[in-house]
Amino acid sequence: MNRIFVTMVNRHQDILRYIIILAATVVISFFFPKTGIFKYDFAVGKPWKYDNLIAPFDLGIRKTELQLQEEQEWRLESFSPYYRLEPQVAEEQKGKFTESFNQRLPGVRAQSKGIDSLRDLELGLQLLDTIFSRGVISLIDEHKSFQSSKEISVLMLENFAEKKLLEDLFSIKRASDFAKDSLKTANRAELGFLLPLIEQALAYNLFYDDSTTKKYQEQMFKNISPTQGIVQQGELIIAKGAIVTPDKYQMLVSYQEELEGNVFGMKKPQIIYLGNFLLTLIVLSILAVLLKVFSHEIWESNRKHLLVYFLITLMVILISALVKTDLPILYAIPVCIVPIVLRTFFGTTPALHAHIALVLLSSFIVPDGIQFAFLQFIAGMVAILSNVRSYYWSQFFLSNGFILVTYLLGYFALAIVQEGTFHDIELANFGWLGLNALLTLLAYPLVPLFEKGFGFVSDITLLELSDINKPLLKELSIKAPGTFQHSLQVSYLAEAAASEIGANTLLVKAGAMYHDIGKMNNAYYFIENQNPDINPHDELTFEESAKVIIGHVKEGVQMGKKNNLPDILIDFIRTHHGTTVVQYFYHSFLKNFPEQEADIEDFRYPGPLPYSKETAIVMMADSTEAAARSLRSPSSADIENLVENIINHKIKENQLVNSNITFREITAIKKLFKKMLNGMYHVRISYPETVREV
Repeated sequence: MNRIFVTMVNRHQDILRYIIILAATVVISFFFPKTGIFKYDFAVGKPWKYDNLIAPFDLGIRKTELQLQEEQEWRLESFSPYYRLEPQVAEEQKGKFTESFNQRLPGVRAQSKGIDSLRDLELGLQLLDTIFSRGVISLIDEHKSFQSSKEISVLMLENFAEKKLLEDLFSIKRASDFAKDSLKTANRAELGFLLPLIEQALAYNLFYDDSTTKKYQEQMFKNISPTQGIVQQGELIIAKGAIVTPDKYQMLVSYQEELEGNVFGMKKPQIIYLGNFLLTLIVLSILAVLLKVFSHEIWESNRKHLLVYFLITLMVILISALVKTDLPILYAIPVCIVPIVLRTFFGTTPALHAHIALVLLSSFIVPDGIQFAFLQFIAGMVAILSNVRSYYWSQFFLSNGFILVTYLLGYFALAIVQEGTFHDIELANFGWLGLNALLTLLAYPLVPLFEKGFGFVSDITLLELSDINKPLLKELSIKAPGTFQHSLQVSYLAEAAASEIGANTLLVKAGAMYHDIGKMNNAYYFIENQNPDINPHDELTFEESAKVIIGHVKEGVQMGKKNNLPDILIDFIRTHHGTTVVQYFYHSFLKNFPEQEADIEDFRYPGPLPYSKETAIVMMADSTEAAARSLRSPSSADIENLVENIINHKIKENQLVNSNITFREITAIKKLFKKMLNGMYHVRISYPETVREV
């Protein structure tokens, strides 16, 4: 038991990596479809590339969306909208008619003796009864879609519906005309008296019933059969090599929907989840192996490892959520954000490997997985390859332009292959792809968020920190101008060396700019900032002088932390002297006090040693540039000897043993330093005296 515990403690970093992989596998597989996956891929006009497909059960052939829509429209043409009869309207309006009749009757009698009050009242009421019994319909905008209907359904009492032809119903105008025609037999006095009263009493008593109309309309649509035929069990659906015609395509779609909707649904979800889990585990495990073999620095860093799997998991969740909405926005999903962010932090290779894993996992979730995977793969490749200099904003937009063109061309090519014609291409998808490219721009503001969250440093940040107008470098140029110039020269040498051996040039440049910021507090104790006539070390013992010189490392680290410099840059401050000895003061002590025993640790930098190619480059550049400054009128031979001696001494003192730099790379750096230092210090060829100098 103790052995297991000790093993777990010693290998806790490895265990944590495996936990990250396992957690990502569990989460991603949870968002996979909970039903089985249809194993056939087919398209109209393409040959059936599988064995003969026999119907394993009775299969109803589903109608296409267009067929269903056409049948709905056809039924809608014969559908009668529902109107509700309001019987109280007739009684109210007849009452108003009677009241108006009685009010106006005395005045009319005084003017005309041809008015028979009882007969005329009964005549008016009979006309209103006839009009309201037939119905006065209100045709308003709410039901204008049914204006072409020739009949309506009238809801009577107790929701009894009676069909009526529209031509038999009255509008207000038609009712008025009907009353006028009916009163033609009356004398002029009666007509002039009754007609205005009847017209005044006219009102609608048939009103459109929206809820009932929609209810019966939906019921009518539900009664439409979704199928248009049947394939019997054991019957051939399609033979191997046969062309998928529209009819065969509909059979295959029906078979797929039946499997996914019913047959797969009866299977145990635990079994399907296990399959999803294993598929995800295989993909993520292969990604882990690729990272371990080709991107070992990511494999060794759990923070980097976590970011890779976190981004993949987050994008899979986003894709799964959007697919479940059934919205037509599949092509708008900005999958390329993941490889762009990873390319910015870790470079091309891990970004490519992660993108391949993401595309594979996504293809199991989306419809038309092969087409989706193809488009996202080529777009991701372009995103990675076109985003080489990711610290320039112009490159961001140019890269996005390449991504958009790749998407559009890729989709266009797939569409014409699948459809076989230009006319059936879904143009709306081009718009979604354009939105995709626009959303991909979100990758760039996301980079600083991941920097803060995971403690990484992007090329954009390194470039910004390398600006000599940054507060800390500005302060260095004022308080220690000699050190500032030295740092500039070191950055030139280191950046060129990093480029020569394929190291991170921006990281080396930024690290070199900040490596000596600790000298600001005691600037005049360092020779590059001293007045030739004054040396403050004359007032100190050799041990005290060494302590001041060594102290600039500790003070630089404190300054870096106080100014929120990234740890990766503070490491350059810690390591640029390694565990070397301050040779001048150590040998001065031995020379002046031969009888005393010197403790060499009092003259040694605390370290640590450089741990990477980048920190090793800065150590070599710092030492050679500082030593070259001490040479007076150096010749080319002097420079070459100095570079050889300085770097060989670092190797001899085991200062580079922890860095992964090779002897071949060191040889290349030596050659480069010699060339650059000769240029910096204007070493000239010694011409014979007989040669006239131009």
